[in-house]
Amino acid sequence: MRGGPEPCSCMLCGKLARREKAMLDGTPRGRRGRPPGSLNVVRVVDMTPKRPVGRPPGRPSGRLPGRPPGRPPGRVSARPPGRPFGSGLRPILDREGAPDVFKMAVMRLKERGFLDEGIKETGSMDWRAERTALDEYIEQLGMQPSYIPRPGEVVLWIPDYEGELAWNQESRCIQIYSPDQDRWLGTPEWRAGIIGQTPEEDTVLQDLVKTVPKKWGANYSGFRVETFPDPNSHDKSYSLHYKYVHLKCIKPFNAYELFLQGTPLESLHPSIEYAMTIMSSFSLLDKYHFKGVWPDAAIYSRGIFIGTELLIVGDAVRLKPNGQYSLDEACKAVEDVMVIDEIRLELIHCVDEVKSDQLAERYQVRIAGKVYTNSAQRSNAGADGLSQQSPMKPEEVIDVFQSVGMSGYGNWYRVWRGATVEVSQNMIIGRCYDPDAMKLLYGSRSLGLDLTGVVKGREYSRQVDGRIPEGKDWFWGDFRTQTLAIDTLNGEDVGYYSEVREVRMWRANLRVLDGIADAADLRDARIPGDVGRPSTKIQSNFAEVGKTSKLVSTGLGGADASNPVSSEEVASPPNEEDSSESEEDFSLRMDQLRGGTEESEGGDYQPER
Repeated sequence: MRGGPEPCSCMLCGKLARREKAMLDGTPRGRRGRPPGSLNVVRVVDMTPKRPVGRPPGRPSGRLPGRPPGRPPGRVSARPPGRPFGSGLRPILDREGAPDVFKMAVMRLKERGFLDEGIKETGSMDWRAERTALDEYIEQLGMQPSYIPRPGEVVLWIPDYEGELAWNQESRCIQIYSPDQDRWLGTPEWRAGIIGQTPEEDTVLQDLVKTVPKKWGANYSGFRVETFPDPNSHDKSYSLHYKYVHLKCIKPFNAYELFLQGTPLESLHPSIEYAMTIMSSFSLLDKYHFKGVWPDAAIYSRGIFIGTELLIVGDAVRLKPNGQYSLDEACKAVEDVMVIDEIRLELIHCVDEVKSDQLAERYQVRIAGKVYTNSAQRSNAGADGLSQQSPMKPEEVIDVFQSVGMSGYGNWYRVWRGATVEVSQNMIIGRCYDPDAMKLLYGSRSLGLDLTGVVKGREYSRQVDGRIPEGKDWFWGDFRTQTLAIDTLNGEDVGYYSEVREVRMWRANLRVLDGIADAADLRDARIPGDVGRPSTKIQSNFAEVGKTSKLVSTGLGGADASNPVSSEEVASPPNEEDSSESEEDFSLRMDQLRGGTEESEGGDYQPER
């Protein structure tokens, strides 16, 4: 670029000349890094737009007909848009971010029309942590007597008493009687409580009225009972009032009318009223199977809390009578006993909406089993009435009830010819105890002593429990602590109230256990490791000095350790004469050590006044 009349031969001018020539010829030059076909300059010669040959009129430019935008030619998709290939059914999460296995089961039921599969909540830390312990616990419940209180149950209890409980004819109530003093000691101060722990030592039948000698104290041989707080209040301070007591201090809460009769209402402990509030509530224990034919399904469980008691598969339970009965005849009206074979929650008209909080439009609990009775007349139910039912053999009674003592009630008969019967939770009164336990607890073997108390308690619960929806008779809790509305149990936070309930960390730990964790999961799992600098033995600065100074080594307290010797020196013990002549003792007595500072000869420094 010399500015002269002749063209310049420099590189810059040559590049500019080639660009101007390309613009006049209409040949576009692409910029480096820009996709082909995008123009860098606009043609000045012809500004009239033209339609390329072969393009139909009215269609926007940029793609061929029949191909969606953004997809290269030659590839035809055979899958529906909107879902990644191979992803299957997207997981549905609950409020804590864990997979909602029940909602996903409903969606699979809708897709297939029929579903019969087990329930495994592998994405839930609660489910995986309690598997082994819960299986062992339920198996243990099936082997222990039915009169022993179970964890999570609500009972009547008193801290302690000396003597025995007996009916005082004069005061018309149950009081404490002392045989040694031959006098009445007053009315027990009953309260309602939650069973938190069961004894480590075996419990026998005699413990119902008098504690037999135990090897350990009450904290190992007794039950931990916590006073029941108000389920309708945020104040749960009553949970802090607990004690370890023996079985004689505990009675079934369903029989509260029997033990509290004659006691004025103003004298009752507030926890009694609080416990009656939850008598119309239930929650399932260990939901293990899902089965259904669209649009209905059922969730099977191994146990159910009804009011104050826990019932499991295999328990013998007493059923309410169907006919009308008076309060005076209630104790004699109960004749049927069912052995539970199946517990299920039925889902009527399942809801397949992913965003819906409900699994179905309507729910109902059904408890199935075979029914037995002591009444020969009642055994004709379901029969043709012409043939008389024969009583069961003793070995059949033992096989059915899994208890030798049930023969103490007398003859047993099958009802409905041994067919399986289904009832709702409202038809169940409570567990059926052995006749010997009934005699020690109530002084009678009648099966209906607590019938009126259970019926009145459920009616009271439906009036005062604010958690029961309008128009419903029962409150359904997802878990027992929610049904009881407690924050703590055994001194530990429970349920959603627990401060250690960090679901994000739990999910990360589950992925680590399953071997599918990534870097983010390892960080969220908070797995403890070797933190900080590797531990090394720190050697004192005086260690080397201690090898040559007897005084320093004595002060360090490790002269032998700081001045090790070889194995040869250890193998040959020194001669006493040689050691006395060769070794010099440089150690000083305490009175020979100088004190103070260097300002005084004797070490007694006297500052100027």
